[in-house]
Amino acid sequence: MARKSLVAGGLALLAAVSAPGAAQSAEFGASPWLKGYTDVFGGVIPSVPGFYLRTDVYDYSGSADTTILNGRVDLGVDQNFTATVGSLTYVTPWKPLGGTFAVNVTPTVVAMDVDVGLGIPTFTGPLGNTVGGFTVNRGDNNFALGDMVFAPAILGWDEGNWHWNVAMFILAPTGDYSTDQLANTSLNHWAFMPRFAATYFDPQTGWQATGAVLYTWNTENTATNYLTGDIVNVEGTITKNFGPLGVGVASYGMIQVTGDSGAGARLGASSPKSMASAHRHLHHQPRSDEGLTVIVKYYKEFDAKNTFEGETFDAAVSFKF
Repeated sequence: MARKSLVAGGLALLAAVSAPGAAQSAEFGASPWLKGYTDVFGGVIPSVPGFYLRTDVYDYSGSADTTILNGRVDLGVDQNFTATVGSLTYVTPWKPLGGTFAVNVTPTVVAMDVDVGLGIPTFTGPLGNTVGGFTVNRGDNNFALGDMVFAPAILGWDEGNWHWNVAMFILAPTGDYSTDQLANTSLNHWAFMPRFAATYFDPQTGWQATGAVLYTWNTENTATNYLTGDIVNVEGTITKNFGPLGVGVASYGMIQVTGDSGAGARLGASSPKSMASAHRHLHHQPRSDEGLTVIVKYYKEFDAKNTFEGETFDAAVSFKF
């Protein structure tokens, strides 16, 4: 079955979202979970023990009107980052509670580019003098290691066409961070992210549906005294396979469910919420005879509030070795 050749779904990362973010919606406007990363067959843990490698090239471009960056309020922020993500999963022969047990580690390398612009409109002073308009711009770029995600416990089960798993992902602040730079490749705090994912796949018809929900607890960024509130990520895909080729659509949502706090939350600490949703066209090419899977995705975000809104291109290759 093709599912046996797939890397355990959604084996995260996230240092890639370390550019400045939206005010009142998490520091840097970012969740420690890479948006939309739970993919086709995300509920499946491969049943064959061994090492599985997935490599993504994930490119994101977006903008936000207002941001909190390193304890400062910034306006008119554009960011572009390209993350190279290597997700290594070891599926063990152990079967606790009747499920398949796996562990994962996901380091990243991030190329980050950030631009901040403050526009001053034309206005007339009390003496009738006209001043403005003009724009003040500053920018920064960086190429460095990003934050690493590891999963000390992933446990998956199968029942007929149904497959599901639970996992605990942990973000470690291993990337490059300084309050003196705009383009950081780290969130500079730890995060704990339990996730549940489920997949229905009918090999006779080729239809597949996957859904996942992940809850994030953030620790404080001690450099800025900013504690981001709890965040929920919801993701889903529906695809149709035609032999080795599959196409489909997917969506994701991100919402902050508790308020930010700490001295660094300068634009408000009481129950802010952020949300971004997207759709994508998906090309999926599993080749179980060679143990190879290729996935190409495009996302266009909409309805973003208090966070970045933009678009993503992601190409991934995974295989067992």
